[in-house]
Amino acid sequence: MLTRLAPSTSVSPVAADLARSIGLVLCGLTLIFAITVPLDARAVLIATGDGTGNTTAPAADPGFDNVGRIVVWTGVYVGNGWVITANHVGDQPIVLLGVTYDPIAGSRVRFQNPDLSYADLIVYKLQSKPPLPDLQITDSAPSFNTLVTMIGNGHDRGAATTYSGNDGWLWAAQRTLRWGTNRIVDDDEFVLDTQSFVTEFDDLAGPPPGQHEAELVNGDSGGAAFTGSGGSAELIGILFARAPLIGQPANTSIFGDFGVIVDLFAYRTAILAIIEQPDCSDGLDDDGDGLTDFPDDPGCTDALDTDERGAPFQCDNGIDDDGDTFFDYPDDNGCASPFDDSENTALVPTGLPGAVLLGLLALIMVIRASGSTASNALRSQID
Repeated sequence: MLTRLAPSTSVSPVAADLARSIGLVLCGLTLIFAITVPLDARAVLIATGDGTGNTTAPAADPGFDNVGRIVVWTGVYVGNGWVITANHVGDQPIVLLGVTYDPIAGSRVRFQNPDLSYADLIVYKLQSKPPLPDLQITDSAPSFNTLVTMIGNGHDRGAATTYSGNDGWLWAAQRTLRWGTNRIVDDDEFVLDTQSFVTEFDDLAGPPPGQHEAELVNGDSGGAAFTGSGGSAELIGILFARAPLIGQPANTSIFGDFGVIVDLFAYRTAILAIIEQPDCSDGLDDDGDGLTDFPDDPGCTDALDTDERGAPFQCDNGIDDDGDTFFDYPDDNGCASPFDDSENTALVPTGLPGAVLLGLLALIMVIRASGSTASNALRSQID
């Protein structure tokens, strides 16, 4: 059973419909997990206008730039170097503000449920920190009818279509980062071993709340769901699955489709326990110098230090001291170790070429010394 409803005195019509839809449709999702990638959500498709809008941050931005592209999926930069996304997306480089950021090897953490099953949710840390604000993870459980802003990167809206008497659209081949809104119709579901809440793609015309009505489409996995706006915004969920109508044609969005979103409140304590650790006590080699945490990394003044760089050594201070566009060990060739106090390249190259050169110099010196000794001996005999 892919959906376990929380104990209650009754089951809502939405939960019952979701259970029927997931039971028949998300089985296909699991099959695609095994073959290629999950049939996940990727980019929000909006019902209003011609579907091309909302590609820049809304006026009261909840965190548009913190959402980035991970190959063909999405991830969210939450702060302190950490990215949160769906497990099936994986810990891969993320593009934020047009820059690609690589993950720290071994930093990936997957979250578990109370029954020790694994949720479709991970965090991983980046080798360098983007110039983006930290996001606030909600400290409240999702609630029915709450408006959420969803941000994802994927298929644009295509031509209009219908299915089973309901209007909708085909998906275009192009993909674009955009935002849209929806309301929570079910706040307590357990889908694909993940505590979740649910939205429904409704046919709402006209001014708010219908003007940005959004549907999750393939590839949206790892995208963000926010409540509030501006400085009061909170990250409430991570987009990870969708439940179309039974028998609905592939690559379509039809009014009545469900979107399934990870409930971050359910995992909040475990998430914060990971992402709030200082660099100098997180068990990771954050600056890539082969040394980890205080007291072993020279960049750490104590266990609460938030940066493994910054020591008085030029090769571990995070600065390009010699102006060669490289900095610190091991990236700057002038650095023999993170304890090296100069980034300037040595006169004799290091490594195998340097060793060969040193050997040749030593041989020349021996030959010269031998020649000098023989010459002196000959002069002595002549004299």
